[in-house]
Amino acid sequence: MKRSLVTFMTLAALSTSLYAYSQADRIKDMRTMAQALSDIQKGILYNNKKLVDEGVSHLKTASGNIQIAPKNAMDYSSVFAKDQAANIVKYADRLDKSMKEGQKHAALTEYTSVLNQCVSCHNKIRKWNR
Repeated sequence: MKRSLVTFMTLAALSTSLYAYSQADRIKDMRTMAQALSDIQKGILYNNKKLVDEGVSHLKTASGNIQIAPKNAMDYSSVFAKDQAANIVKYADRLDKSMKEGQKHAALTEYTSVLNQCVSCHNKIRKWNR
């Protein structure tokens, strides 16, 4: 019984490590988000609602994937990153709605709000201010 429990725990630990969110995954998602922001900006400037819609979709998907592992018990980076990702989704939805309603200035304001969330997260997590 004890041996089977140890075996089960070992397998569980190995299986979760196989699906861990890696640095390579994070870089891929960040690049996807950067490309999505570029597509959104281009879509707004060229009045291309399809490009904005696709950019918003990619942005929301990639931001939903982001994971930051806390370095210690007092590190709230992972919570902060999740909050920023939720805000990105919220502003992206507003951006998409504004664009569909033909309110390009409002869409651009929401785009700026998304970008502010990105910069805020990079300031905190990547320590851009130092």
